[in-house]
Amino acid sequence: MGRTLDVLLGRTTKQTARLKSLLGLATKRIAVARAHRQVRLAQARGDVEQLLRLGHPDRALQRAEQVLREQNMLDVLDALESYCTLLADRAALVDAQRECPDELREAAAGLVYAAARVGDLPELQEVRALLAAKFGRGFVAAAAELRSGCGINAKVVQKLSTKQPSLESRQMVLLEIGAEKEIPVRLHNTSYQDSLTSDKVSAPRANDQEDERRRPTPRADDGDEVSAHAPLTFKDVEAAAQAAFESAATAAAAAKAAIELSRAGSGNPDDDRHRRTHADDEMPHRGEDLPRSRPASVRTNRGGL
Repeated sequence: MGRTLDVLLGRTTKQTARLKSLLGLATKRIAVARAHRQVRLAQARGDVEQLLRLGHPDRALQRAEQVLREQNMLDVLDALESYCTLLADRAALVDAQRECPDELREAAAGLVYAAARVGDLPELQEVRALLAAKFGRGFVAAAAELRSGCGINAKVVQKLSTKQPSLESRQMVLLEIGAEKEIPVRLHNTSYQDSLTSDKVSAPRANDQEDERRRPTPRADDGDEVSAHAPLTFKDVEAAAQAAFESAATAAAAAKAAIELSRAGSGNPDDDRHRRTHADDEMPHRGEDLPRSRPASVRTNRGGL
């Protein structure tokens, strides 16, 4: 009954009064941050315009990313300003409820989520602590971790994302600025090159890995057919060491065979002299060992006798 009467009379506790005061300070700081962001947005758009006039659409496409980030932050500041105003106006309702009302869930969860992502508003850090003390740490954790049913607007999450803006959105910025300043914009070659670059960054060395898997491993019995310059593929260090050992052993055996063959081909002069002397000794002397044969005429005469 006392809480209901406080709500009807517009009276709040010190904690809720502190929350309302912080929301007012955050609203004023949002106005200052918005002015700074608008200046930065104008500078980024001016850079894009200048690059387009100089004929550098590729560099203008990169600068368009800053234009999108500044514009997204301006949209987030507008949403946060509306959240702060809503919670400040319903401070009595916040004080009367132990759980966050459904009509204030989006605003409270949005402020909690933005507290860790918008450095221009330090007051949101204390606002998050007060909301955790009021509605529990589970509510704050669900909003910070984007759990199901937390109530955060999806557009706020998207605009606070740190991912690079899509190529289509950056091209739309160039076309918009070109149409506004009456500058012809050609994006065919630039978009093609940018898409190729993004594909290379997102999937590095995918083709190299596929070629490495498809490369056949040379067999041991095809040593004569494999070129000396062809790279060998081994499963691990042990296999490579074993192959190196076998190769060294083969080379050593070939060298030994070559040395023996060279010695056999050249020969030793002493051995040759010994072999020739031995052959001469074994050769029978002429007129000694051969049987003496008589001339045919003598045999014929004796037969006649």
